Amino acid sequence: MLIRKLSIVTLISIFFALTLVVINIAFVIEYKRQISDLQFFTFQRFMMAVKVTFHNDADQEAMLSKLGVRISTQDKHLLLKEGVKLLEDPFSEMLMYEQKLYFVHRDPPPPPPPPMELHEGFPPPFPMKKMNEPPVLENIEAFSLYRLWILGGVINTLLLLFFGIVLRKLLRLRNLKSAIRTFGDTKRFQAIGVESEDELGEIASEFNLAMEKIHLLKEARTLFLRNILHELKTPIMKGKILSNSLENAKQQTQLERIFERLETLLGEMVKVEKLSSNEWILEAKEYRLVDVLDHAMDLLLLGDTKRIHIPPQEMAPLVKVDFELFATAIKNLLDNALKHTSERVEVDICADSISVCSYGEKIPKERLDFSRAFNRTVEGSSSGLGLGLYIANAIVAKHGFELSYLHVEGQNYFTIHFRQKEVEKNSPR
Repeated sequence: MLIRKLSIVTLISIFFALTLVVINIAFVIEYKRQISDLQFFTFQRFMMAVKVTFHNDADQEAMLSKLGVRISTQDKHLLLKEGVKLLEDPFSEMLMYEQKLYFVHRDPPPPPPPPMELHEGFPPPFPMKKMNEPPVLENIEAFSLYRLWILGGVINTLLLLFFGIVLRKLLRLRNLKSAIRTFGDTKRFQAIGVESEDELGEIASEFNLAMEKIHLLKEARTLFLRNILHELKTPIMKGKILSNSLENAKQQTQLERIFERLETLLGEMVKVEKLSSNEWILEAKEYRLVDVLDHAMDLLLLGDTKRIHIPPQEMAPLVKVDFELFATAIKNLLDNALKHTSERVEVDICADSISVCSYGEKIPKERLDFSRAFNRTVEGSSSGLGLGLYIANAIVAKHGFELSYLHVEGQNYFTIHFRQKEVEKNSPR
């Protein structure tokens, strides 16, 4: 789960950092190994040089030079005291002193004295002849690991250069994301700058083409809808005027209801267009839920609201909503309940929800998808187009709330659930 939360820039930065650390650790280990090998080979050259010193040849100095060694003038005891011991054998040591390598022969321990009984009646033993002690040898062959340092520097430089190139590409991808987000926020088409001809440039070009097509389709849809609404509103108004001149009261009432239905349908189509295109901007403020409900009942344009029953409320919940828009959602729920029952419609207000309850048949499962309009398989005079519940659900979802449906004991319950943090309880009315 942690890897999923990391951005690509952070993930690749961590990967490059780990790679850089591992490579440099490997170089340090290799450097120490090569130093150890060079010290061992130098110790071997010192051993060979010791053998050369036992031969009093005229070309001794030349042979020592070939081995990269010379006889040193440094004091043996000083080297043994202050030098850093690197390697040793039973008779000698290789020391580091003032950044130079020296080979020093150790003095053998003195032999133990003979027992006192051997001295009685015998002459003292002859002193042993002291063997020639090997001289102190100094390494004159300079060795350098500059090739290893050059290799490490080149690899680190290339790695950092490659990381810089990748990071630059990724930052362009982030800029592309910001441009896309800006386009979504402004709702205006603005071409994204194409800075290169690589894959990111191709993505930007394709995005520009796609957004331009969407923009043109959006403009065409808006123009078409406006023209349709304009052309339909004119005959509706004329029809209303002509219906008033009819002498038959029954026909006049029927025509008025037909034209009112058409006018309502046109208004709902406008709301559907704005909601589907996400162009309806919420102006949310805190209101008493009962005030929003009263306005929703006014929007029903009913002469008599006795069929709507609202139990007395001890508390007046506050809800942060767009007053006009949310009242439209409640109005659609009330209108839907009134159309499908001849009995009373109950409205229950709670601190975190509002429910509209009415008697009626259970809604089929295939018609419970309120997230899309026109979800009826067969249309008829007794069933609407599904716009009312679709608009109510879209408004509820836009506020961050939830619309649920439940059928219990022959009653249909449509409930809007509020977020608890956006609902408060006020003092009693």
